[in-house]
Amino acid sequence: MKVAIGIDVGGTAIKGGLVSSKGAVLEKDTIPTQAERGVKHVIERTVSLIQALEKTESADSVNAMALGVGVPGFIRRRQGLVVSSPNLEGWVDVPVVAMLEKATNRQVILDNDANNAALGEYVCGAGQGVRSMVMLTLGTGVGSGLILDGKLWRGANECGGELGHTIVQPDGRRCGCGQSGCLEAYASAESTARRTEELIRQGEASVLKGVLDRGEAITAKMVVDAARTEDALACRIWEDTCRYLALACINVQHTLNPECIVFAGGMSTAGDFLREPVARTVRKLHAERFGMPPEVRIAELGSDAGFIGAALSALRGE
Repeated sequence: MKVAIGIDVGGTAIKGGLVSSKGAVLEKDTIPTQAERGVKHVIERTVSLIQALEKTESADSVNAMALGVGVPGFIRRRQGLVVSSPNLEGWVDVPVVAMLEKATNRQVILDNDANNAALGEYVCGAGQGVRSMVMLTLGTGVGSGLILDGKLWRGANECGGELGHTIVQPDGRRCGCGQSGCLEAYASAESTARRTEELIRQGEASVLKGVLDRGEAITAKMVVDAARTEDALACRIWEDTCRYLALACINVQHTLNPECIVFAGGMSTAGDFLREPVARTVRKLHAERFGMPPEVRIAELGSDAGFIGAALSALRGE
């Protein structure tokens, strides 16, 4: 059986597993990242997780030599370099591949975490049965991964698929990337919560005002829950979020013409409460002359998608 170790390094947790070539998870584990303690410490913790997976019963019975690693941020994959990572403090021009290969004596395949998650969903999750798929990860920001004709598409400079930074509102809200009007500034979990907070502080009524009165922060899940109870402000914010996502889907359709668009990340746990209004708006905006619009789906692998895709990438040697 062909098996690889997949590692997903996140801002709060490092997830890892032993994964077969068909995406079956044989073993998995998670440890805190402790990113505040610096690059060297995180690398050491990653190595300790790899070593723990190597000692499992499943690893004894298979040749788990390949190692795939995903890290959030801007990656120079061919150089084995993490250029910068907003979720990992101090990660600037970090030679992750060289550091891990020296410590593990394995060949290491590095990629962006969103690319890995997209590959995982494509092989054994919501992307099964299609040849082309786009995944949008809705969390603190909006990440994305592109599968075109069965292969990950990374672009000429390995930074293709940054759909969270496509413009959906000219001269709109300022995004963390420095642009104005990005999808991320309107449709991420963080922006959904922030827009709600801003309007409540400006005097709009909402059941969520009590959250701010207690000195707590509003979350996207709170907005979703309030919208389900037909809180007027929460409904308006959620409708706007879904409309911007639908605009992104239409633009993706005309650029790449994928068979499906998959929503992943924390906000995707809203399920059909997210999928249905986005799909409805896509059908409304879509012109029939362009054929069928892409099917909107919800990711199926949850937080395992990243390390599953990392392992599959290593097995494919991509």
